[in-house]
Amino acid sequence: MIFGGLSVVILLLFQLERWSLFALGGSENMFLIISGILFFIFGLIISRYFFVTSRNKKRHLQKSLLSKQELHVLQLMSDGMSNKEIGAHLFIAETTVKSHVSKILTKLEARRRTEAIKIGRDLEII
Repeated sequence: MIFGGLSVVILLLFQLERWSLFALGGSENMFLIISGILFFIFGLIISRYFFVTSRNKKRHLQKSLLSKQELHVLQLMSDGMSNKEIGAHLFIAETTVKSHVSKILTKLEARRRTEAIKIGRDLEII
């Protein structure tokens, strides 16, 4: 969608250039300056859209912070441990580990353990 929009803008600028050469009597430099400013503004708008989504995700995580134990379980998950190994390492039952994993997946809005680990790394919490 973005590339389609950019191609339309480029085509429009070429059309405007043709019209501006006739109307302004050949002042191409002014046209290039104005089109450069327009592209800069368009780039800022696009970059803000993409950066706002990542900020919202971090804010969402802050609202639903992982507990200290869930964070520890997520760290051990990222080390490749199974539920049984995590339970033995933390001296808790395997069912408790499963409960922590379930809460982690819910809070990080992940469907799988690997996705939760990736989200944790992207958010720099592990």
